[in-house]
Amino acid sequence: MNLDKLYYGTAATLALALASAGAAAQEWPRLENGKNVAECQAALQLAKLAHQSGSVLPWTHPDAIPDDFSSDLVLAPKSTSVTAGDVLEFDAEVFTQVPLPEYKPRSIYWQTAPANGKRLVVEEVPFGWRGDMHRVRVVDQAMSVKDYFGASLDERNARLGPPFSDGWRAPFIFSNESGGLWMMYIAEPGGFSGNWKVYLTASGQPKLACEVQFRPQVKRAEQLLPPALQKLAALLDRTLGSGKDDGPWQPTARVRASVQQAWANAVLRPWVTETPYNTRTEVDDNLLEWSQQDKANKKLYASILAQYDVAERALAQHYARQLRMPAEEASATARTILDIAFRMHFMINKESY
Repeated sequence: MNLDKLYYGTAATLALALASAGAAAQEWPRLENGKNVAECQAALQLAKLAHQSGSVLPWTHPDAIPDDFSSDLVLAPKSTSVTAGDVLEFDAEVFTQVPLPEYKPRSIYWQTAPANGKRLVVEEVPFGWRGDMHRVRVVDQAMSVKDYFGASLDERNARLGPPFSDGWRAPFIFSNESGGLWMMYIAEPGGFSGNWKVYLTASGQPKLACEVQFRPQVKRAEQLLPPALQKLAALLDRTLGSGKDDGPWQPTARVRASVQQAWANAVLRPWVTETPYNTRTEVDDNLLEWSQQDKANKKLYASILAQYDVAERALAQHYARQLRMPAEEASATARTILDIAFRMHFMINKESY
């Protein structure tokens, strides 16, 4: 799944048209707390742009931030990818880049001018083939870069204690009109349309000000689907197996994570389209061959075929009722979006074709 697709042209135009059509489409995203906090309203502004974009995940990007945005971006990831390293861009007047001795070319990003006796430090932490994690620490202003590094990585971690945050995604850090820094965390990989979190640093130690929600708070995206579509989703999930024998790459879990986002987008952001790995012909041929392996597969395959058209009609009805789409448009959109979600369940070796 390519999370870096940012279609702010045609997709955004379609999204705005749909969003103006009915109250259901206007419901997301929304703030949880912080409605009177300027930084939270600023984050909501970015969240609405992300929601209306063609990005598979609701994701902002440095280039997508409006020129008249109320805060200046001073540090941010350039990509949703965590695998390549060196994905941060920063304002050299606010942060100083210092190479990590043990992890070149990775770096720390040192807040040049402390505030309220504290300074932020963002550290790139390589994590093998999985990519880079990002650790945010709050240190006393008296600490020097030399003191921060100490004798070794283990010694540093023991001396500084737990970081403020330690995850795959680096925060977006902004400077507001008064020069104060605030941080916006995009949801970590692995979930679907997760909350964004906004932290203010006015007191030195970051404090949670609000969260931006992109969807109802359910555990699985299938819970957002109409009942007929939930039934199809459950049948398709059974074709994936348990994945218990997968190696460290965890392909089954990765497919399931991609499918979760596809189902969430199908209901809440139907203007989002992505290109699954396999064509429909490849999937249909492989699924037919799989169904002929034993009776259980054959029965499951028959159930999927029987439920598919029912689910497509239910999705079209959802678009007509909830997004106020004209009937013909709702049917065409449901056909396209369900085909994408269906194919997202499969990663078939193309050498067979």
